[in-house]
Amino acid sequence: MNNNSNRNDNGRGEPRTRAALKTILVQPPPAQAVQSYFTFHKGDGLGDKPPQGIMSLATYLISKGFKDTSCFDAQLDDLSPEETARQVATLKPDVVGITAWTDFWYSAWKTAKEVRRLLPDCTIILGGPHCSVFPEESLEYSEADYLIVGDGEDTLHDLLLALVGGRRPDDLPGLWQCDNGRPVQPTQKIAMVNDITALPVVDRLLLPYRRYTSVLSDKEFETTMITSRGCPYKCVFCKMDVQKVYARKPEQVVDEFRKIAELGITDVQIYDDTFTWGKQRVIDICEGILDNKINVRWAIRDRANRADPEVYELMKRAGCYRIHYGVETGSPQVLKESGKFMTLEQAESAIAIAKETGFQTMAYYMFGFLDETHEDALQTIDFSIKLDTDYAVYAVLIPYPGTAIYDRALERGIIPVDHWRDFTKNPVADYRIPHVIENILDRDTLIGLKNLGLRKYYFRPKQIFREVRKVGSFRELVRKGKMAFHVANDSLKLAPRLPIS
Repeated sequence: MNNNSNRNDNGRGEPRTRAALKTILVQPPPAQAVQSYFTFHKGDGLGDKPPQGIMSLATYLISKGFKDTSCFDAQLDDLSPEETARQVATLKPDVVGITAWTDFWYSAWKTAKEVRRLLPDCTIILGGPHCSVFPEESLEYSEADYLIVGDGEDTLHDLLLALVGGRRPDDLPGLWQCDNGRPVQPTQKIAMVNDITALPVVDRLLLPYRRYTSVLSDKEFETTMITSRGCPYKCVFCKMDVQKVYARKPEQVVDEFRKIAELGITDVQIYDDTFTWGKQRVIDICEGILDNKINVRWAIRDRANRADPEVYELMKRAGCYRIHYGVETGSPQVLKESGKFMTLEQAESAIAIAKETGFQTMAYYMFGFLDETHEDALQTIDFSIKLDTDYAVYAVLIPYPGTAIYDRALERGIIPVDHWRDFTKNPVADYRIPHVIENILDRDTLIGLKNLGLRKYYFRPKQIFREVRKVGSFRELVRKGKMAFHVANDSLKLAPRLPIS
């Protein structure tokens, strides 16, 4: 538990200038992460993605005068939490911010614990998706002084202003803090950035951008981009706090593409939940890229019910080369209950349009929805082969905290205990997920279906020939060879036996 509450309760601290406040924002290491056994894990040759969250925060703080702000990405060197803390401590920061995803909660928690041991007077701030689900527990059972729920830019800025002045922060949106050792909930539960168009373009020089790669890219290095936040939908397996979309202006997105190209990066993965929310906005972005002759390849995530031949054609001309779709299931009934608000016919049509336009296509599928039958699951495999995208990803659905499917499974007793809350209070390394949705199909069957999907899809002569034909270099051949090995190995694994709790 947090034993440092008095330090942030009384606002003690010497006043200093913004530029003199040394802040490090940390992407925790993947070491000792949650072990699902259902999907690939670190080390499988998939590459690393630049952490947009901490880069956006750092860029914003620097623009506001906090010049001594930097980023530290522990995933690049596969550091342990202890190694991460030691390297951060050598830089002697005044403030350390750590982002926490559920899969990496242990490493975030352990990193904070080690930073506290090495730097007793350092201010530690937590943020990220896991903290937004269990803010009280994440703050109370960690060494953090503060915790931010939601978009961190404005609230983190105002918190640092308070630290600069040596005073207790106000009741800020999304900011949890301690009062006599107890976490206090803010009046406004979620912080939202006041104006996303006011945020500066992410500074990719904050991290060694040339070290980020992907197995799916034939380029030496790539980067990520986020042009909008939020989603109006509420899929049962997704945790989304903001049920609306707020997007950056087309000219801002074009300017970011230009700056990326100037760095020599030619591959961009856009991580918007859906890139095509506004048709005119997409058209303006594409025309801006073409008018400025920006030579960058990019990939997007799209919803099948938004596929538009006119927009797709323009996107292709502007350098978009791959579209990712969350199809999830081949069962009409399961799809109806999933909260995606789309149909199988729309998925089939969207992928057909994408193929006709010349895009690479990638689709994602899951097994383990509530009340899903064996017949439903086999329909998913058959439908995935029918769609015949360039890539298909199969997984067992993990009911994460904060999702509707997790809450419903708890209500129905399918998941007997709130194990994610317990994990938050008592994090352990290499945590094995004890419960998935097993009211009809058990764990062994679900994993077997996932593996069956992999085998039937990727061991087809058609698929093998397609991948061999696309190899453009020896480096790419080695990278995809490793990926193929892991696909084959994963598809033949037996389901792990875990104790029932």
